[in-house]
Amino acid sequence: MTVNRRTRRLAALFPLVVVPLGLGPAAVTAGAAPAAVTAGSCTVKPSDDGTTVTVTGTGFVGTRGAALRGSSGNAEGLGNLDGFNPPGFFTRSGLPPGDYLVQAQVGTVVRCKAVRADKETDKELVRAARDRGFADGVKAGKAAAQESCDNDTPRPRHHQGLTARQEAIEKAYEQGFLAGATSAFDKFC
Repeated sequence: MTVNRRTRRLAALFPLVVVPLGLGPAAVTAGAAPAAVTAGSCTVKPSDDGTTVTVTGTGFVGTRGAALRGSSGNAEGLGNLDGFNPPGFFTRSGLPPGDYLVQAQVGTVVRCKAVRADKETDKELVRAARDRGFADGVKAGKAAAQESCDNDTPRPRHHQGLTARQEAIEKAYEQGFLAGATSAFDKFC
């Protein structure tokens, strides 16, 4: 009977000993696993002349390496992006125009979103500034005319230390303001 008890005890302990031994390498591997894979995002921005594009991506962490693929057949290895600051970030300039995607060794394929060129964005900002300036000029011209028609046409305030882009927007606002103020002043005087 001692053999039966002993056999039963060993049979009961056997799974408790074997399971941790079998999980040992898996537990060690799991402990050394890299950070969780994140899908990331990327944009494709054309140059002002439209001959090249710049692809910028962020958030590609834990991919163990990635490749940038273009619709024109070009491909470029990005390597492991985890070590960059910030992690998962990349920029590639001077690429041929087209659609781009980032394909990670681990994780999903991410299609890059097309954004507008700075020149196109600037045109819209200048147009909006001119329209806003005209509306503000009409208000100021009307107020000046109602106060006295002997007043000068109102002028917008100038700001110092602007970048070239900001100066272009400021100039458009000023042109719109002067046109609106002159129009309103002439109408009410």
